[in-house]
Amino acid sequence: MSEEQTESAGGAGSVVNPDGTTNWTVVFEDPDQGILPAVQAVTTEQQLRAVMAQIAHLLFKRKRDEGPRAEFQAKVYAIIDDVETDGFEAVRARVLEMLDKEKNHRIQKAILHIKAKNAGQSVERRRDSKDESALSLVLDNPLFLGGGIAAVLAAITVVLLLVVLPASVGPDREEESPKPAPAAHEQMKAAEPAPAPAAEAPPPPDAKKIEMIALKPVLTEALIDGKARRVSLIPLVRLGEDGNDITLFCALSPRIVEGVLLLMQAATRDGKPFSAGLLKKVAEQVASDINSRSRRVHIDRLVLRDLRDAHVDVAKASNRGCERVDVDLSS
Repeated sequence: MSEEQTESAGGAGSVVNPDGTTNWTVVFEDPDQGILPAVQAVTTEQQLRAVMAQIAHLLFKRKRDEGPRAEFQAKVYAIIDDVETDGFEAVRARVLEMLDKEKNHRIQKAILHIKAKNAGQSVERRRDSKDESALSLVLDNPLFLGGGIAAVLAAITVVLLLVVLPASVGPDREEESPKPAPAAHEQMKAAEPAPAPAAEAPPPPDAKKIEMIALKPVLTEALIDGKARRVSLIPLVRLGEDGNDITLFCALSPRIVEGVLLLMQAATRDGKPFSAGLLKKVAEQVASDINSRSRRVHIDRLVLRDLRDAHVDVAKASNRGCERVDVDLSS
């Protein structure tokens, strides 16, 4: 990597550079949640296809990215289709080479953007107000992609947990011994129509669960036992009756993710330890800022839940992004 790329990479392990651009080196190379290690971890063609499908949607997730995403996927699948002739190891190596080129391309784009901005050619519109909060600068700044990219890293981890690992470490199954063929009278009895089973009453709804909307996980740093450690937080949202359009809310969700990321980073810098109280305050402030800015979407409640403590159904909904799920908030 060139000196310019190293300079653009920012602090070690940081998803966002000091200049506000995305640290693509971390996104692709982070040993625990990066894209390249995730691809290196797969061992079958099916796993490779599943992970690359997720990566394509995570890297090209904006509406205007539909064309580039389709082109990216076509190139990837063309490589994977050669697995029978070239072998899995060779195919995976070619996919990794393609991803490495994508990483370098994005790093160079970030460098050129900052150079243009420093030369006075930035297309970002300056705001007249000088008393905006730090959160508002992130919520309205199209150049700040930290929250969305943090979600990329967290989602890669969820993909490995939900797609790759179950396929490779599934439960053992005992071989069933062949059963003898039934006798003639048993076959005649089996041919008779069985009585219709009595209709079972549906289970009563769980009074502890409420329907909420799970957003993509937010990867950030938090002070745990005096040390800065990475945590993935799932934003869970309950919309109010007057602003419950999920389509509009999903379009606004990146602002929530970025707000959570900024406030958690600020708390870590200020030495505030990771706790339920901190998560509650961050959630309340983000919800308040969103409600003050949007007239058509109203957040009745925002909860931040550690991905490690989340129920598997909540984790799956979060991985898919902006999806309704029943959540037990008492646990």
